[in-house]
Amino acid sequence: MRVRSRYDAVVVGAGHNGLVAAAYLARAGWSVLVLERLGEVGGAAVSRQVFPGVDVRLSAYSYLVSLLPDRIVADLGLQVTLADRAVASYTAVPGGAGLLVEGEEGPATTASFRALTGSAAELTGWRRFSGRVAALAEDLAPTLTEPLLSPQRMAGRLRDPRLWHDLRERPLADVVADELTSDVVRGVVLTDGLIGTSADLHAADGPAGRCFLYHVVGNGTGRWRVPVGGMGAVTGAMAAAARRGGAGLVTRAEVTALDPRADAVTVHWTGDDGAEHAVEAGHVVGGAAPAVLDRLTGAAPRDTSDGAQLKVNAVLTRLPGCARAWTPRSPSPAPSTWTRPPPSSTPRTRRPPRAGCPTSSRSRSTATR
Repeated sequence: MRVRSRYDAVVVGAGHNGLVAAAYLARAGWSVLVLERLGEVGGAAVSRQVFPGVDVRLSAYSYLVSLLPDRIVADLGLQVTLADRAVASYTAVPGGAGLLVEGEEGPATTASFRALTGSAAELTGWRRFSGRVAALAEDLAPTLTEPLLSPQRMAGRLRDPRLWHDLRERPLADVVADELTSDVVRGVVLTDGLIGTSADLHAADGPAGRCFLYHVVGNGTGRWRVPVGGMGAVTGAMAAAARRGGAGLVTRAEVTALDPRADAVTVHWTGDDGAEHAVEAGHVVGGAAPAVLDRLTGAAPRDTSDGAQLKVNAVLTRLPGCARAWTPRSPSPAPSTWTRPPPSSTPRTRRPPRAGCPTSSRSRSTATR
């Protein structure tokens, strides 16, 4: 594409955030240029044909959708298919009954709690805590597409400001322990405060609570849905929306510096051929990590959060068998199932698979989150 000398906005990075920003700005009539260092758009939300000869595209990094507001899907006319899962999680417990949690609670979840704990008391605590979290999610979700509120103003909009306070100010392990007694059940809940982070569940420093909130507030339900075609299908739809609005997307274009002035910003970038370029922008939208923007502007680098995640992909002709039989009330339309890892207090071993696990002809892959 032919790059102009000046744009109303230049977006640095074509990950999902940068693409959404570009699409909205272009729809508003702004001239927009998106510069992406890699050879494809999508950032960490991309798909790969992982296994040679198998015509299945799997999410390579980010792999489930929850924090994409339905409002954005509607506003931008994103053509994506997001499938729900019949199973929310299954935690294996060596030598005993594992814990199965359905996507929509039914008799199997009730029976699983009773088999694990020996009574209905823990399920009652689970429901009570889940109800509080659900109310908080419903209150918080609309604010994700509004100007950022101060903690004080946010608290005034909530039905349960105490839970909002506790998740921000208290150790997450203590908040959960107030409601639940089983180490296994606590571990399942606490997983949402650990995924992708190196947070300390027993510290009151905030990362674990923030991670937990991000995992439960999506669209007011906290549902994690599977994108058909992998995450690349989602960011591909976002890129298409940006282009429909008139935004220009350039890949293999590495931004090397940002030179702000009173009336504009000069964006310096290097093309795939090694040639250096510069473009003027009325505004610059940062679609890259904060550390990258610090480097581009010459600012002192800020602290970063460490984290890690292991993901295992498998393409299957059927779901594997497992130790305890369970049949979903209705087959899940999702092409994959998701199993949370067991809590840190539980030995990380799995029972050998055998016949009797839920089956669905629509299931094609499994992923460990």
